[in-house]
Amino acid sequence: MSSTYIESGSRIRVYDSAVSTHAMLPLGTYRVHFSSKEGFSLLRIDDLTVGTERVYGHREQKVDKIFSSYHRTERSLGVMLSGDKGQGKSLFLRMVAERAIDEGIAVVLVTEDADGIVEFLDSLDECLVIFDEFEKIFPSGRRSLHDGTNRQNQFLTLFDGMSSVKRIYCVTVNDIQDVSAYIVNRPGRFHYHMRFDYPGPDEVREYLRDQAPLASAAEVESAALFSRRVNLNYDHLRAIAFELNDANALFADIVEDLNIKAVEPSVYRVEAKFADGTALAEETAVNLFERGSTARTIELRGSTRTLSVSFFPKDLVFDEDGTISVPPHMVDVRDEYDDVPDEMPVRLALTLIGQTNYSFDG
Repeated sequence: MSSTYIESGSRIRVYDSAVSTHAMLPLGTYRVHFSSKEGFSLLRIDDLTVGTERVYGHREQKVDKIFSSYHRTERSLGVMLSGDKGQGKSLFLRMVAERAIDEGIAVVLVTEDADGIVEFLDSLDECLVIFDEFEKIFPSGRRSLHDGTNRQNQFLTLFDGMSSVKRIYCVTVNDIQDVSAYIVNRPGRFHYHMRFDYPGPDEVREYLRDQAPLASAAEVESAALFSRRVNLNYDHLRAIAFELNDANALFADIVEDLNIKAVEPSVYRVEAKFADGTALAEETAVNLFERGSTARTIELRGSTRTLSVSFFPKDLVFDEDGTISVPPHMVDVRDEYDDVPDEMPVRLALTLIGQTNYSFDG
């Protein structure tokens, strides 16, 4: 059996005849591996692909933007993907990786931390370098196991894009608060920061029409309206679609058993309007969707009156404009003397505050 002799510096290593040498990094997908004896290497793995899974939310346009910018620039390009779990970041990564292979760019996944990782990555040819859950693999100082060292800052020079070799660096982040301040809001390092929010009602409708063909239009609409008050990610939608594919399923019954209830209070603007056009309003945190039959009580204070308003969540009406109203006859209103006021509000409405990820386009 013939042998291959590879010389590096003053050391010659002997390999069997299966060894091949390449002048450039061969096209393919690799995972970075580190061994204390052999150092860093690349392990070939299966290519990342989307397969037959349909992509929602116009993600293809964002992939086009990334590669269009990469081809126009003379330096490396950084792309950060942030958002809660289940928002489609990993699927988007597969889309980017699939496009890279189509364009003749190798893909390298970084899944472990070791001293010297930056120097190794900077020795590679042109490629797409992926860091999935970046803040977990390379924790900031407060969560680091490396004597409190911020392991993210070692990449600052690499991410500056000034290497002699042009690459795409793509990272996903679940908790943006755990990312170094020298990375966030630094377009010189990460030109793009693409936020992945919860799908709005229109996306919910589109998804369920595709994935739950046996569901009635009324049940799909019930799920879309539900997404206005509870954040639904694609993991939730996948479970809902599975249940709705039973032709006899009712969304109201499904949601009682699925693990997707909102359990934390949200901040609402609560407004009581009167017949003469005046109104009382207050912003308050209230949980409208936890189980139980307890009434919610909110105080509305004005210059001349104070109302204590009580209502039951089961009486809520979700309006097409995104507000939540309670029929006046379902509201128990008391003034500051605990008496029923002479003039009752004609409308009580709640509007969710600080949720920019919803679309109320009916």
